[in-house]
Amino acid sequence: MKSEKHEFLYQYARAAFEDELQRFRNIEDKAAKYLSFLSIGIVAYSLMLRFFSSDFFPPEGILQWAACGVIAFTYLVLVSAWSFLYRALRFIEMPRLPLHEAFINEYEPKSLPTIHFSLMRTCSTALEYARAGNAEKSQLLIKGYREIGVAMWAISISAMIIVLASFFQNQESNMSDKDDKSQSSQQETSAEPDRNTPPPEVTFVLDHKIPEIEKKQQQINESGEKNRGS
Repeated sequence: MKSEKHEFLYQYARAAFEDELQRFRNIEDKAAKYLSFLSIGIVAYSLMLRFFSSDFFPPEGILQWAACGVIAFTYLVLVSAWSFLYRALRFIEMPRLPLHEAFINEYEPKSLPTIHFSLMRTCSTALEYARAGNAEKSQLLIKGYREIGVAMWAISISAMIIVLASFFQNQESNMSDKDDKSQSSQQETSAEPDRNTPPPEVTFVLDHKIPEIEKKQQQINESGEKNRGS
């Protein structure tokens, strides 16, 4: 004989169990989306640091050391968030309603109210296991979401510090360029001739002066002619 009361209890327990299974799928879907977003963010942040690395590394001033410290903290938080989200996607065994040969052979002779009542208790037990598994995944998802929030603040702070460090470094480079220009202008100024310095005196020589080599050769020739005449 059909019992509407036991059928209602069974349908109610089964609906609650199916809702919990749907919650399990929603948690995993959110964890997967957050993990993908976080992975892309880590890659983008790393590329940004590589582009501006010359502005803060190796650290020399206070801003450079602050930037390195904030960046290290940011990576620590990002890795922590990635770990929480990855653990939220970890495979766990979720309960299901039984449907096998032993179940059919056992409950086929039973009355319909008995079957509804037994399945209602089975759904209630499975619901408890599903809630325990979802609670663990939810806690990991919430922790990962909070870590992402902290990482966003850390990324913003590190970006501002890097911008300030880059600005002051450009200011210093501009000052050094100005100093170099002033030094070069001073050198150019010192390279100008002193117009009050008197020029060296002009020396005069005979245009037909016999060179020393030719003069010696002429003397040798004259001495040879004398020897022949004698």
